[in-house]
Order: sequence, then structure tokens, then C-alpha cells
Amino acid sequence: MLEIFSVDLSETVEKERVERLFSVVGPDKAARLRRFYRWEDTLRGIYADLLIRYILIRQKNIDNRDISFSDSEYGKPFLSDFPQFHFNLSHSGRWVVGAVDDYPVGIDVERIVPIDLDISKHYFSPDEHLDLVNQPDPQTYFFTLWTLKESYIKIVGKGLSLPLDSFSIRFQGPADIRIKGGGDIIPGIFFAQYEIDCQYKMAVCARHQDFPPAVRPVTTAQLIAAFLDR
Repeated sequence: MLEIFSVDLSETVEKERVERLFSVVGPDKAARLRRFYRWEDTLRGIYADLLIRYILIRQKNIDNRDISFSDSEYGKPFLSDFPQFHFNLSHSGRWVVGAVDDYPVGIDVERIVPIDLDISKHYFSPDEHLDLVNQPDPQTYFFTLWTLKESYIKIVGKGLSLPLDSFSIRFQGPADIRIKGGGDIIPGIFFAQYEIDCQYKMAVCARHQDFPPAVRPVTTAQLIAAFLDR
């Protein structure tokens, strides 16, 4: 069953308690997180890891010490002990989001910021670029397209070896979003958009149309309590 979660990082948490969370994610992940130059990037990374552990522990009734992540040849993490547990994570600004499903899933969230729209010529298909320049608010629409395209790339799981301009997002209706590749609609790919914050865009890509009606919030306090206050 597809479920979507969000964590709002705007809540203030004592740095000492966050430091204790490094022991939860394991030495290898902790070392990678500590190499980030900005503390905000470290926070996003550690809460993303905690979120998927939090979900997994509750759904599979296992101990955190028994969770072991592996990476595909393209660097996409997965759980070899639970081949039917698919997940994906994304973070931007104040938000960490995650999706879990019985089938491959992709999710992306992006903060809407000013951007040079000319870059769309390099990352979007000609049809998408034309759609973009004809929008009343092209800046916002850029991130609508970007999150949809990123969520598709993440469900495929091949990273940027799949060029962003090799496929097109097509709106066939307000809630009917499809994807074209090689001139044809790609079957078995479905999208949903969720609004968690007016300053962000968020999209989910799934292999079916059973999208949940809403995103489930998880607080940083819940995550910390789950791992430190037992």
C-alpha cells in the first residue's frame, strides 16, 4: 500500500540531541553526513534516514539494529531483506518527504526559488519548454515539471543516466498526468501532486493509481523519541 510521509524541519531541536542520532543511523552513514559543509544539509540527511527507519520498524516490526541498506548499481538504496518494501526519499529546505509502497515508487520535493528559465532548454523536452514559456507563472511551473520528472527518474532507479529531456510530462487533465517517451504514452506510470507548503512543489510517481488522499506528517519530536527516548 502506498503511503506518503512528511517531516517539517522548522521545529527547533537541541543540537546535542541531534548529535546523539548519529549512533542510530550507523557509522558509515554518520560519516557521510558529517562531511556535509552545512549543518542544514546534515539535518536533512539524518531525518530522511530516520524517517524510513521509523516507517520500517512499525510496518515490519523489526529492530533498528537489524536494518541494513544496500545500493543498486545506480546508487539507489534498497532493503535486500525486504524485497517487496520499496521506498524513496527527498528533501529540500524545511521539508523531508518519503514514500513507501509494495511496488517501486519515486518522490520529489523542491522549494520554489527564482531560476533562469533558459536552463529548461537543456533539461526539458521541446514540448515541455514550450508549455513552460506559455505559462502565466513559468517560475512555479518549472518546479511543477521538475518534481514530476525527478519522481519518474527515481522510480526507474537509473539516476541521471536517463536524460531529463528524453521524456515529456503531459497534462491530459488537471489530475491526469502522463509521461511520453519516444512519442508514445508510457504505460503503467502514474503521478500525483501534493501541496504541503505554498512555497514548495511535490510530486509522487507510482506503478498504480491508488494514491493516498493526503500526506501523513511525522514530527521531529516523534522521530527523536522513537530512537532516543525508549
